[in-house]
Amino acid sequence: DALSACGIASPEGLIMVGDREYDVLGAKKHGIDSVGVLFGYGSREELKSAGATYIAETVQDIGRIILG
Repeated sequence: DALSACGIASPEGLIMVGDREYDVLGAKKHGIDSVGVLFGYGSREELKSAGATYIAETVQDIGRIILG
């Protein structure tokens, strides 16, 4: 719904940042890479099991991941 509301037709170039498996699973369903963050509620195991593309321990890690 969010993609449609924002007029985004293609997931290319998008990345989902979230702290729970539901964030990762939602991203995967729509073909979007994901960053699972460890400073929220989910654990590393939860995020890995859900298939997070990347895992970030800090906010700075997110920047490094996004900027490549």
